[in-house]
Amino acid sequence: MSDLTGKSREQIECAFRDKTRAELIDVIFSLASVEQHFKPAEIASRSGMKKRTVLADIHAGKFGGEYYKRADNQLTVSASGVNAWRRSFRVRVAASTDGDAG
Repeated sequence: MSDLTGKSREQIECAFRDKTRAELIDVIFSLASVEQHFKPAEIASRSGMKKRTVLADIHAGKFGGEYYKRADNQLTVSASGVNAWRRSFRVRVAASTDGDAG
């Protein structure tokens, strides 16, 4: 399996275009069985925030209520925790129906 990190949806589609159903299931299983973890600096960089803000939110339980701590200065958060945290910032805007496009 090639590295999918940072790839667009279209790039992923191209990478897996010629894969069989069994190969695709193997990829899905491997991704689902061992979840990727991110360091606070990686989360901050990918989210356009300061590391200090990310650390404060980790300690406040905003990443799904859990993080992994291997040592005092080694924290990681699961990809699903990062996604839950980022969803909390999402703002949905209703489409304008007044006909004024400009």
